[in-house]
Amino acid sequence: MINHFSVLGIKPSAKEDEIKKAYKRLSNKYHPDKMLNASEDEKQLSATLLHRIQSSYEVLVDPKSRKAFIRDFNNVIVNDPTTAMRELWDEYY
Repeated sequence: MINHFSVLGIKPSAKEDEIKKAYKRLSNKYHPDKMLNASEDEKQLSATLLHRIQSSYEVLVDPKSRKAFIRDFNNVIVNDPTTAMRELWDEYY
Protein backbone atom coordinates (compact mmCIF):
# COMPACT_ATOMS: atom_id res chain seq x y z
CA MET A 1 0.00 0.00 0.00
CA ILE A 2 1.36 3.37 -0.98
CA ASN A 3 1.76 5.89 1.82
CA HIS A 4 0.25 9.01 0.27
CA PHE A 5 1.75 11.21 2.96
CA SER A 6 5.29 10.13 2.10
CA VAL A 7 4.62 10.55 -1.64
CA LEU A 8 3.82 14.22 -1.03
CA GLY A 9 6.49 14.55 1.66
CA ILE A 10 4.10 15.74 4.35
CA LYS A 11 3.15 14.67 7.86
CA PRO A 12 -0.18 12.94 8.56
CA SER A 13 -1.18 15.99 10.58
CA ALA A 14 -0.78 18.30 7.54
CA LYS A 15 -3.56 20.78 6.86
CA GLU A 16 -5.25 21.20 3.49
CA ASP A 17 -3.12 24.18 2.50
CA GLU A 18 0.07 22.22 3.23
CA ILE A 19 -1.21 19.36 1.07
CA LYS A 20 -1.91 21.77 -1.80
CA LYS A 21 1.50 23.42 -1.50
CA ALA A 22 3.27 20.05 -1.55
CA TYR A 23 1.23 18.94 -4.54
CA LYS A 24 1.96 22.10 -6.52
CA ARG A 25 5.66 21.96 -5.70
CA LEU A 26 6.02 18.31 -6.72
CA SER A 27 3.80 18.53 -9.79
CA ASN A 28 5.91 21.43 -11.08
CA LYS A 29 9.11 19.54 -10.33
CA TYR A 30 8.09 16.29 -12.05
CA HIS A 31 5.92 17.51 -14.91
CA PRO A 32 7.36 15.96 -18.11
CA ASP A 33 6.77 19.13 -20.15
CA LYS A 34 9.06 21.10 -17.84
CA MET A 35 11.95 18.67 -18.29
CA LEU A 36 13.36 20.15 -21.49
CA ASN A 37 16.85 18.62 -21.38
CA ALA A 38 15.78 15.23 -20.04
CA SER A 39 15.96 11.96 -21.92
CA GLU A 40 12.84 10.03 -22.88
CA ASP A 41 13.42 7.58 -20.02
CA GLU A 42 13.62 10.43 -17.54
CA LYS A 43 10.44 11.95 -18.93
CA GLN A 44 8.71 8.56 -18.65
CA LEU A 45 9.84 8.24 -15.03
CA SER A 46 8.67 11.75 -14.22
CA ALA A 47 5.26 11.02 -15.80
CA THR A 48 4.96 7.95 -13.56
CA LEU A 49 5.92 9.99 -10.50
CA LEU A 50 3.49 12.73 -11.47
CA HIS A 51 0.68 10.19 -11.71
CA ARG A 52 1.54 8.90 -8.21
CA ILE A 53 1.62 12.48 -6.89
CA GLN A 54 -1.77 13.28 -8.43
CA SER A 55 -3.30 10.09 -7.00
CA SER A 56 -1.98 10.89 -3.54
CA TYR A 57 -3.28 14.44 -3.73
CA GLU A 58 -6.76 13.27 -4.78
CA VAL A 59 -6.92 10.93 -1.79
CA LEU A 60 -5.61 13.38 0.79
CA VAL A 61 -7.46 16.51 -0.27
CA ASP A 62 -10.88 14.85 0.11
CA PRO A 63 -11.70 14.52 3.85
CA LYS A 64 -13.67 11.28 3.45
CA SER A 65 -10.98 9.63 1.32
CA ARG A 66 -8.26 10.82 3.68
CA LYS A 67 -10.04 9.41 6.71
CA ALA A 68 -10.60 6.07 4.94
CA PHE A 69 -6.95 5.95 3.84
CA ILE A 70 -5.68 6.59 7.37
CA ARG A 71 -8.01 3.94 8.77
CA ASP A 72 -6.96 1.39 6.16
CA PHE A 73 -3.28 2.27 6.36
CA ASN A 74 -3.26 1.77 10.12
CA ASN A 75 -4.81 -1.69 9.69
CA VAL A 76 -2.51 -2.96 6.94
CA ILE A 77 -1.20 -6.47 7.20
CA VAL A 78 1.72 -6.97 4.86
CA ASN A 79 0.69 -9.71 2.45
CA ASP A 80 3.66 -9.35 0.13
CA PRO A 81 6.86 -8.46 1.97
CA THR A 82 8.83 -8.14 -1.26
CA THR A 83 6.54 -5.42 -2.58
CA ALA A 84 6.54 -3.66 0.78
CA MET A 85 10.35 -3.63 0.87
CA ARG A 86 10.51 -2.40 -2.73
CA GLU A 87 8.19 0.49 -1.85
CA LEU A 88 10.36 1.33 1.15
CA TRP A 89 13.49 1.19 -0.97
CA ASP A 90 11.95 3.43 -3.66
CA GLU A 91 10.79 5.85 -1.00
CA TYR A 92 14.24 6.41 0.47
CA TYR A 93 16.62 5.82 -2.45
